Amino acid sequence: MALLLASCQSAPPPVPATQSRVIQTRIFEASNQQALMHAILITLQDSGYNIVKVNLSSYEVSAQKGDHILLSVMTYPYNKTHFAVRVNAQKYQIGDFIGKTSNYVIITDPTFYQINFFDPLSKTLFLQKE
Repeated sequence: MALLLASCQSAPPPVPATQSRVIQTRIFEASNQQALMHAILITLQDSGYNIVKVNLSSYEVSAQKGDHILLSVMTYPYNKTHFAVRVNAQKYQIGDFIGKTSNYVIITDPTFYQINFFDPLSKTLFLQKE
């Protein structure tokens, strides 16, 4: 009975794009965009991510942690000394036995982004200044 009820539950409503951008974006101070990219790479590697792709011309990084989490990070200028960093995290979700397929779903929990990426990036940037 519990199995039937669990299979009938609906998925949570999708998060609006504007709310996703707020959850996924923070502004950081850095001497330049290259220094920020360096800090992002260090942060990802220190957090156990494997760097999959780096595009220095567009300031984008893709990284993977195990087979479970994919991150896509990009930076863009906010003003002369500050840059916006946006990270999109996806988690592998295993399908159920009723025919749903396995796939990646976007992580919408703001705490995940803060604890797993933005706080460590802040620490890395702080240490780079020292």
